[in-house]
Amino acid sequence: MPANSFRWVSGEGLLSGYESSPGTTRTFCRVCGSTLVSLFTENPQTIGLAMGTLDDDPGVRAEFHVFAGSKAPWFEITDRLPQFDEFPLASKARRDGSSGS
Repeated sequence: MPANSFRWVSGEGLLSGYESSPGTTRTFCRVCGSTLVSLFTENPQTIGLAMGTLDDDPGVRAEFHVFAGSKAPWFEITDRLPQFDEFPLASKARRDGSSGS
């Protein structure tokens, strides 16, 4: 999501993070361990938000599946959304991760 559309309401001081891969820092709550946001060195205007941490409907819907090639073999994707083994090409997705459709 665009970083300028995100703000912490509380608890920002409880964040810890680690570099999970070059250029990507994953954050989590140091009290409960919940995954929170990912920060990207090469794309600081975008925040990766773990959707399972939200209390309310964010008002957006998935537009495609990413990393579908490494999903669990027992999980079947049953919708008709496009599937990508890696991040989609820039021609298929905006830098904020949306499809641009």
